[in-house]
Amino acid sequence: MRFDIGINAIRAQQLPPDAPPWITVTHDGWNVAGDRAGYRETFVWADPQRVIISTTLEELVESMEALSIAPAISPFGISQILHHGFPPVPHTVFQGVSRLASGDVAHLAANDGEIGLTITSAWPWLSALSREDQVPSPERLRDLIGSALNRQLESSDSSSVLMLSSGKDSAALAVALAAEGRTDVSCFTFKAGPKDQEHVYAAELCRRLNLTHHTFVMPTDSAATERALVHFFERSPFPTADQAAIPYLIITEETKGEYGSIIDGGGNDGYMGFLPSRDTRIKHTFRVRNRAIANIIKNRITHDSPLNYFTRTRAATALPNRMFRNSETREFYPDAVDTDAYWQEQGLALSHLEEFDFLAATRTRHSEPSRVHPKVFMAARAHNMTPILPYCDEALADYYFNLPETSRFERSTRTNKLLLRELLEEAVGYESAKVGANHFQFDGASFLLDNRRFVRDEILSCQLWSSDLQPILEEWLQALPQRPFLYHSLLALFMISGWHNHSIYAPAVSAAS
Repeated sequence: MRFDIGINAIRAQQLPPDAPPWITVTHDGWNVAGDRAGYRETFVWADPQRVIISTTLEELVESMEALSIAPAISPFGISQILHHGFPPVPHTVFQGVSRLASGDVAHLAANDGEIGLTITSAWPWLSALSREDQVPSPERLRDLIGSALNRQLESSDSSSVLMLSSGKDSAALAVALAAEGRTDVSCFTFKAGPKDQEHVYAAELCRRLNLTHHTFVMPTDSAATERALVHFFERSPFPTADQAAIPYLIITEETKGEYGSIIDGGGNDGYMGFLPSRDTRIKHTFRVRNRAIANIIKNRITHDSPLNYFTRTRAATALPNRMFRNSETREFYPDAVDTDAYWQEQGLALSHLEEFDFLAATRTRHSEPSRVHPKVFMAARAHNMTPILPYCDEALADYYFNLPETSRFERSTRTNKLLLRELLEEAVGYESAKVGANHFQFDGASFLLDNRRFVRDEILSCQLWSSDLQPILEEWLQALPQRPFLYHSLLALFMISGWHNHSIYAPAVSAAS
């Protein structure tokens, strides 16, 4: 869905006849609202005389180019991906292009002959806002998940696949599929490494539910892997640094043409309750609050050191991965932006929130729409498939978020998604000690080393980076076997480079800072 709007329509407060309910008229213009549940993507670009609104970034960029407007890369967005894995909403990798997430509203007004765009945010999933008036029921939860599945699957007219890990979220989707009689959906599990057992648990779950299961592994044919990656890069509207992006695109490449949609279990941490892990709480507690001392410490450690967490700002402490720091990025990215200042401001803006809501509002609000969901959307659309995110459903979100807290999560033990666990216990004898105990872990270091030549060539041929990067890159690749956490930084560098080298949506050169 795309709208190309001139200033006169906004001045006259006149909506197109096919305007959706999330675009509304105000006393002085228009409001464009993001999807509270996170399924609908919403992008907005405005200049003084016109506005483009689209539910895909691909369409928005194509509309800009049709108007002979060249989208420019945002150094802030690129720097955020290098430092944290994603550009925080409402920012994107394009200057002037905003992404509206849950709780975001873009206000458009025509003042003094120009369009003004302001974005406000009120994240709706803070624990203090829950009515706690819903009745806990595993059956009701299962039915809501099934209804969400069916509603979204209506948009796909061919067979579907469920990305099934051994985690709670995707396991509950498998239960709902079986309850809805959707045994035509195949379940795919990626075997991340030789010690990974997710596929064993997933296959047993599918056997009990009478669902078809397939296990995928990383192909040994490096040429085939390169072709899959280049195809993905070509069709990607922006880079993703999510660690599961590589397995996703490998699976979609191997099954292209056979299925019409991909079902994913992401998108519910916001309303079901994001609980900081023990490690996150330790980092948060022992964060070095004196910035002068923190800067001294940063100069003495490498960016992949666990100690790096303790020198971050309060908001950045909540973010995952050990990635590049400002000083390191400036060594090879001439347009690099200091992102610490941004997260310092975010921390101050949310300083009134208690720890649980602070961490949820920081990580879930920004990470899910900008890092987790895009890998699903882009991997699917690269092969003309429909992305399905059943947990990103308004009715389901409203029900679960407004349960009593004792049915949502337990703060003292850091146990989340209690009613979902109860659903799995009743349906399939869910054992939390075995199923869902570990997060998906892709052996990214081995992937980079196995494809070292291709990775190296993509990074060094990218025009975003200076020639100073070559000796640094060689040093990092050499150290990767002993320092596997370098994978997170190198993946971001590789994915940005591949996107910039190949994507039909990427500008040829970066914009000035």
